[in-house]
Amino acid sequence: MLLLAAYGLLAWHALHGKRSLEYQAQVREKLRLAQEENDDARLRREELQRRVARLREETLDMDVLDEEARRQLGYIAEDEVLVLPAE
Repeated sequence: MLLLAAYGLLAWHALHGKRSLEYQAQVREKLRLAQEENDDARLRREELQRRVARLREETLDMDVLDEEARRQLGYIAEDEVLVLPAE
């Protein structure tokens, strides 16, 4: 009887304890979500780095400078159409 109780306790911990299969699945899901967030942040950072590179003095792109200045200042001429990227 005592052996059966010990087996039952081990089985319960294998299914529901800190190192159980259920807990490992939850940890894997959290890891997957964190990796997705990391990938999204990396892509955003690379995009921002490309924009900053085009604004450096030695490679200044006047169109990018004009676009950024208008966006920051909120200036649009009457004959222009403003198209903002979805964020």
